Amino acid sequence: MTRKYRSFSSEFKRELVADIDTGKYTVAEAAREHSISRTLVDRWLRQIHEGTFINRPTPREKQLEKELEKAQAKIGQMTLIIDALKKIQKIPQYTRRLNGSVVTMENLASQLKKDVK
Repeated sequence: MTRKYRSFSSEFKRELVADIDTGKYTVAEAAREHSISRTLVDRWLRQIHEGTFINRPTPREKQLEKELEKAQAKIGQMTLIIDALKKIQKIPQYTRRLNGSVVTMENLASQLKKDVK
């Protein structure tokens, strides 16, 4: 049989320690109230007071970070597509600018490079 561990948010831990610091609870009362080990509460107190407490992201925060990364990647792709479409849209202007001369890949590429700068 595997043991299922509970996890507590950083915000909960900080609030519990703040309640203990203000005298709302003693360590024993806080542990009993939330059905957690007194040694665990002592550890949180020590870590927060010593400044060694590490804010770990919650599973929801991790999920949101992944979604943000996907959205940023999609925005990057869309920006590239929009830039390419803008260049394609300008091709008729380049051909008119060449005054009816024969359009080759070299002179079209040189025109595109000039406009990009």
